[in-house]
Order: sequence, then C-alpha cells, then structure tokens
Amino acid sequence: MKLLKYIFLLVIASAVLAQCKKDDDAQECPPCDDPGNPACPNYDPCLDLNPVTAAFKIYDDVFSSGINSDQWFEDDIIYKGRVKFEAVEDSANYTWYLGLETLEGTEYQEVVRTLIDLNSGTYTAALRVEKEPNTACFPNDTGLDSTFRTFQVVGICDLLIMNKFKGVFDSAPQDSVIIEMFPWKFLPGNQEWEVACEDINGVGYINFSGDSDTIRDGSTDGLLNRYFEKYTTQPFFPKGYLQVYPDGTCKAEYETYGVARVFTGKIYEP
Repeated sequence: MKLLKYIFLLVIASAVLAQCKKDDDAQECPPCDDPGNPACPNYDPCLDLNPVTAAFKIYDDVFSSGINSDQWFEDDIIYKGRVKFEAVEDSANYTWYLGLETLEGTEYQEVVRTLIDLNSGTYTAALRVEKEPNTACFPNDTGLDSTFRTFQVVGICDLLIMNKFKGVFDSAPQDSVIIEMFPWKFLPGNQEWEVACEDINGVGYINFSGDSDTIRDGSTDGLLNRYFEKYTTQPFFPKGYLQVYPDGTCKAEYETYGVARVFTGKIYEP
C-alpha cells in the first residue's frame, strides 16, 4: 500500500514538472512546496486524514426546554439538564456504554440523555467504533478503536461560574471592578434570603450594573459550569452571557437597565 502511495505521488510530481516549463530562457517556474496542494510535487493525499478513532466530545445543555433547548456547550462538568455524547468519527458503527445502558448502531454518532436523579459524582462513558479503514494511508489501521472518558455531575455551588470575577467594563477600561454570581434561597416566610447550595430559588448577581447593586433572579435557566446565558424581558435582570475559559479568564456581554455592557476579566483570587 505504501508503494502505491509513493507511485501516486511520483506521477503527480512528474505531471507538475512537465507543465512547469520555461516560456523563455529568463523565466523560472515558481517553486511549489505545499503538501495540501495536489499540483505540488510533495502533495500528500493523507495529510488531512486520520486513522479510525473512538474519540468523542461531551456537552451540557444550556437550556433544558424552550426554543433554545438545543444549544450545547462543550464541558465534562455537568449541572443537571441534558448531556450529549458525540463521536468524532463520521459514518461508522458505534457502540456506547453509558452506565448500565448499551447502544449499538450506525445511527448513534450522537446520544442525548437527561440527568434524572443522578447524584453528584464522577461517571464513565465509553465508546467503541468500527469502520472500514483507509489502509492506503494507514496500513496498520484495523478500523476498530475504543476509548472512555469520565465526566462529573456537580451541584450548583461547585460550578466555576459561581464565582467572583475581577476585570473591567469596556466603557471604563482604567477602572477595575469585581462582579459576582451566587445561588440563593428564601428563608422561612419568604421575606429574607441567603446564599445557599440546596433548595435553590434562583441566581444572584452583584455589581453587574457597575454600581454595587445586587440583583436576585428567580430562575437558574441557562446555568452551566463555565457558561451562563439569560433571556428575559425584565430590564433589571442581566440579558446576555458570561463565559469562563479554562485558564480562568472570562468575558461577559449583557444588558441591564437598557445599557449594553462588555466585561473582561478573570476569576478573583484575593
């Protein structure tokens, strides 16, 4: 198989050299050195290909219902809602091992499951992929691959988004501020409230309007580990998103009281 590949490359190189002739004695053909270009003598038809792989991605559902319920965010730390497992390999036979459940078939490149009564902890998902291999490019590929990944189910207080963030608003880049998100619940009588991790009534925001304000929302929709998005018709609730990146930096674009705000910063560590 390797010999066929080299013969193929040699034929292409010969064709390119035959076409690259001097129009006159003073003009040289420009060099062609791009392995991704079929017209170049060093073209590699296997450059963008890979052996059969069982690699897969894990996503959390931003919204559990409604018109935006198919918006997904890639992460392996999950907070309620739905979780999606997506195989990287296209057009293969897939066998998923998800807890006590086994799914097999060509239709299972993606699997979506709802987290019902799943306690906080670490869980395992495994995938076996079978597909006709490209032996011309990968002579040792058997067309079979298996792998597994772990993911965590966590409570609201363990979410990275529930944090303090220090940074600046684009409207005042010289003035650093701290914004904060927190979960809260009512105390008995529903007159007072407190920050809490169980029996949550909603999410709170501190300084999102830039004037040390505290806003309490009676909803946790759109809440994930490193991402939060809010749709609302209430002008005082932040409408937009906040995203935390793996390195701890963050960016938020939202609107409160009719004012658009852009915040960039990182997790605050006093």
